[in-house]
Amino acid sequence: MISFDKFFNLNPRTQYFPELETKGERRGLDISGIKVLCYDGADYKGQHTKIYAHLGYPENTDKKVPAVVLIHGGGGHPEDAWIKEWTNRGYAAIAMDTTGYFPTKPIPHLYEGYAEGLENKLVPPFSEEGYTVGPNNSALHDSDLPLEEQWMYHAISAVILAHNILRNDEKIDKDNIGVTGISWGGIITSLVIGYDTRFKFAIPIYGSGYLKDNLSGICNFVCSKKEADIWFAEKNFNKVNMPVMWLCWNNDCCFSINSNSKSYLDTKDLNKNTCLSILHLMGHSHIEGFTPEESYFFADRIIKDLDIPEVKAEYKENKVYYFASESLKKVKLYYIKNKLNYELMERNGDKNTYMTEDWNILELDVAKNEAIIPNDVYGRYLEFTFDNGIVLTSPYDEI
Repeated sequence: MISFDKFFNLNPRTQYFPELETKGERRGLDISGIKVLCYDGADYKGQHTKIYAHLGYPENTDKKVPAVVLIHGGGGHPEDAWIKEWTNRGYAAIAMDTTGYFPTKPIPHLYEGYAEGLENKLVPPFSEEGYTVGPNNSALHDSDLPLEEQWMYHAISAVILAHNILRNDEKIDKDNIGVTGISWGGIITSLVIGYDTRFKFAIPIYGSGYLKDNLSGICNFVCSKKEADIWFAEKNFNKVNMPVMWLCWNNDCCFSINSNSKSYLDTKDLNKNTCLSILHLMGHSHIEGFTPEESYFFADRIIKDLDIPEVKAEYKENKVYYFASESLKKVKLYYIKNKLNYELMERNGDKNTYMTEDWNILELDVAKNEAIIPNDVYGRYLEFTFDNGIVLTSPYDEI
C-alpha cells in the first residue's frame, strides 16, 4: 500500500537564490520578482534530494492570498509565464521541477520540451554534501523498483511538500490552496488528489485517470508494464472530496476524452462543483494548457464559495434533453459516427496518435431544452458555452 503520510506535516528546508531571479518578459508577461528556490524532497538511494522551484506572489496586497501548486508536463520545467497568469489574478503560485533538473547557468531559457541551461544534476550554488536529485520522468517504467526509487513517488511527494511550503507561508491563506497540472502534470494531479485531500480545488489538464482505457499514445507508455497499475489514479477517486475541473482537448494527441469523462463520472458525486470541460481546437502544449480561461474561472468561483454552473444532457431514443443552471450563449452537440478510435498519423509535420474521425458539430437551440439528434450518432457529448465564454460539457459516451 502506498502512503505519503510522512510528508504531510513536514515544512521542508527551503533555500532562496535572489541572484538567480529572472527579469524581463516571458510569453509577453513581465516575470520580474518571481523567486527562485529549492527545497528538500524525498530521500533517494540513501541521499537527501533537492527540488528546484519558482514562486510568485500577487502585487500590492496587504492580506493573505489564495495560492496554487503548478505541475509541468513532459519536457517542462517551472514556467514563469504560468506563474504570472495566476499572480495577475491574485494568487500566489509555486511551480516545481518534478524531474530533478537544476539550472547550470544563471538565467536558463525554457522552451517547450527543451531547456537550455538546465540539467538533471546538482551544480553550484545548489550542490551540497549528502544531497542529490530525484529520478527523471520514467513514464512509469521504473515500477519494478523499490517504491522510494520510482519517479512518480518523488513527483507526488514534491507536490505535497510544495503544498506544505505554501501552507506555512504567512502571506498565504492555507485553506485556499489549489493544484493544477498539464499533461504528465495532469496525471500527477489526478494521483496526488487521492492522497493529499487538503487542496481546495484541483484542475487536471489533459491528463486524468483511467489511462489503461486511453486510446491515444499515452497508453503505450503507462500500460506497457503490469506493475504500472500501482499508479492508476482511479483507485483513489473515492477519496477525492474537493471540486475538480477535468479540462481537456476533444482531439488530443496524447489523451483520449473517454478517460477524462470516466474520471469526471467517478468524482462528480463527491462534490457538487466537480465539472468537465472538453475544449474544441485546443491543442496540446504547456501554453495551450494554461491559456484557457476555464481554469481561472473555476478557481475563482471555488475560492469565493460560488457554485460552478450545472449542466446536464440526457439522451432518449432520437432526442437529447439538456439543461444549464446559468444563462447560455450556445449549446452544441459534438458527435462521431463510429466508435472512438486513434491511429498513428502525421499532422502539420508532427507524427503522433490522433482520432481517425473528425467531430461533427450540430448547434442546438439555446431557448429550448431538447433537440432531435441525427440517426448516425455513435459517440457524443454536449458543449455548453455560457454568456462569459466559459465552456462546460457533458461527459463523452457511446451508444
